[in-house]
Amino acid sequence: MNITVYGAGNQDLYVNQLQLPERYGGNSPYGGSRMAIEYARAGHDVYLAEPDRNMLSKDHWKIVEDSGVTVASNDAEAAEDAEIAVLFTPFGKQTFNIAKQIVYHLPEEGIIANTCTVSPLVLYYVLEKELRKDRKDVGITSLHPAAVPGTPQHGHYVIGGRSSNNMDIATEEQIRKCVELAESCKKDAYVVPADVSSAVADMGSLVTAVTLSGVLDYYKVGTEIIKAPEEMVEKQILMTLQTVASLVESSGVYGMLKAINPDLLVKSAKSMHLLEEQEELDAALNKLSVLGPEILERTDKSAVKPTNLVAAQALARELQNLMGEVAAEGTIRRCMRKMFE
Repeated sequence: MNITVYGAGNQDLYVNQLQLPERYGGNSPYGGSRMAIEYARAGHDVYLAEPDRNMLSKDHWKIVEDSGVTVASNDAEAAEDAEIAVLFTPFGKQTFNIAKQIVYHLPEEGIIANTCTVSPLVLYYVLEKELRKDRKDVGITSLHPAAVPGTPQHGHYVIGGRSSNNMDIATEEQIRKCVELAESCKKDAYVVPADVSSAVADMGSLVTAVTLSGVLDYYKVGTEIIKAPEEMVEKQILMTLQTVASLVESSGVYGMLKAINPDLLVKSAKSMHLLEEQEELDAALNKLSVLGPEILERTDKSAVKPTNLVAAQALARELQNLMGEVAAEGTIRRCMRKMFE
């Protein structure tokens, strides 16, 4: 296959700031350049589009080029033969700009695959005009390494399939090609709903993992120990998640902390310690009980801004009932895009 990777990866960040060689091992260059190297070594024709030569050292560039990767500085030209264009690019607007620039240059049935830069569904919404009008053949998915490429932790890719609201933003054949690319590099390929991929593959997967652990802990305590109805337990889980998410959206992390009051939360949550093996709760209570003075000071200075604590799915259904399906979908899409503006 013909593959183009956009973005070599900031080696100063990986090597000097994150100290990946000492922390995780593996070999530099890390990031998009390592993905390109692995694709080339698997037998694919690969371009690495990176206009900033300072991203890699001379030795790193030599490793890239010796692997058979062609280095390019022009994004549009690098897209002309790309069956799959992989965006290893900065979070948000810059990724959108590159996607808009290359979408008209991709070959027929080309694929734009994001990494941790943005949700593939949001990327689709940003490109919706182009994709619906002129490039109906182009598919949008993710080819997320779910770890830093070049480290031993990178043993799989997360690929976006049909979204949870039953939207197909890539064909089965396009998704299959991404799976084949991953497997050709001896990586496991996981196909998940396109709009779920960010939660399980991005850096925020730390939040997902801790949250999911807490949800399962409370579900067990609520249904098996307290013997509460399953529906009540699930609604309490929903209420908690939507409260935290909405407060972060309106007021940021520190505004959310001010509204919740960690000291009060610790006192309340201790009453839910009903099993010996609640390691997740123990860890949370320990962490929240020793918040540092800097965190407490910033929390005290933060403001809790007006926030509507409303269930998103219930709101979406009401919008559809009041506005009609088409108008409601347009509103929902604009809201999703705003998260990345």
